[in-house]
Amino acid sequence: MGNILKVAKFNFITLFNRQILICSAILLLHLLISAAVIRLANTEGPAGSNDVIVMCFALIMGLVYFPLSFKYILSQGISRKRFFLAMCLSFTFLAAIFALLSAIFYVINLKIANVWMVYETAYGDRSIPGMVVWVFSVSLFLGVLGWFIRLIYYVSGRNMQIFIAVAPFILAPVLLFLNILADGTIFSATGRFLGKVIGYSTTNPNPYIGVASMVAAAVILSGLVFLLLRRAQIKDQ
Repeated sequence: MGNILKVAKFNFITLFNRQILICSAILLLHLLISAAVIRLANTEGPAGSNDVIVMCFALIMGLVYFPLSFKYILSQGISRKRFFLAMCLSFTFLAAIFALLSAIFYVINLKIANVWMVYETAYGDRSIPGMVVWVFSVSLFLGVLGWFIRLIYYVSGRNMQIFIAVAPFILAPVLLFLNILADGTIFSATGRFLGKVIGYSTTNPNPYIGVASMVAAAVILSGLVFLLLRRAQIKDQ
């Protein structure tokens, strides 16, 4: 357990702390810009969004920081299993910090500006505890998703890396074409499924269903990450 905590501490001190500060600075800048836009345009808003910023940061950090941490930690004699557990712990703490940052700046924004929030728009709820839990779950999922995508790219050969890079641009028009052939049933069925997953299966949207779904998805992706991590080799990239 001690090694796991040490690796998590290393991640925050060496890799995450600067990005957390940058995220805080962007949230502060966003706060000032939102307040200025509302006053200059003489409107009630909304202007900008806090939770989108922290969710983007969570995804980016999942995509970027795995190779740096992986190479150094394994060179220190830490096993892959402990490295995996430490990364999971790191992303959990990171998601909690991002959720708290989003909530803090949202509370401040309520006093001086009107900010559009994905959580409030989706669920019609302005409760701070619900917002913190929901943003935490989404940030955790996006962080692990970024880690999973980067790890697939990391363990793949050059041809597979090229395929991964261009696949979204190929799949999007193919799916659009298939959906047209199916009279829109593919996208409508997908929309209904996603609606149930995020808590729209009842008359009143329930954010905690979305929270449970995001956490479950993060756990499933973590299992896939562990399987990929077992075959990952140290690279100079």
